[in-house]
Amino acid sequence: MDVGTDHGQLPAYLAESGYSGALYASDINEGPLMAARRTADAAGLSDRIRFLLCDGLTLCPPDEIDTIVIAGMGGDMIVKILDEAEWCMQDGYRLILQPMTKAEVLRYWLVNNEFAIEKETITEDSGILYQIICARFGGKTSLSDAELFLGKRELCASPALYGRQLERVIGRFEHAIGGMKGGARLALCREILVQLKELEATR
Repeated sequence: MDVGTDHGQLPAYLAESGYSGALYASDINEGPLMAARRTADAAGLSDRIRFLLCDGLTLCPPDEIDTIVIAGMGGDMIVKILDEAEWCMQDGYRLILQPMTKAEVLRYWLVNNEFAIEKETITEDSGILYQIICARFGGKTSLSDAELFLGKRELCASPALYGRQLERVIGRFEHAIGGMKGGARLALCREILVQLKELEATR
């Protein structure tokens, strides 16, 4: 199930690569869904992909899928989509999630809703780093406050890019702290920065 499919490239790629399972693509807007249908038509795959005009997973048939892909949106929006589909919080479903922002919000939700983060990877495109999280319900992953922003190093399949992401997050916290005047938020940010630099020291 590809949520927020946009041009439908992922389900088309899977079908062309020989994947034989059911393929669903959803989008909340008619325009992107029409573009996805055109992608399928051009590749001769119209009979392989079912298109759903809906918000998130609202029309997804739970008994016909086992993997949910949500990519290209904020971590808080991904949380909203998952939170409204309680059926995915049971054994048997694999989540592949790519938050554009607020990855820490997504990881916090996952670990506090009994999802085990099985592995992560980081990819780069045009100088931008993208974090990808794979999780399953029915497990536990303990994360420090710093790891909410980065994920666990030992679970990341791309150690070099993990190091670069760590440097960027450290810079982000240093910049944020420089603009704060005091209070509990400043204290928390300083503690997270200490944790981040501890991670950096063990690279």
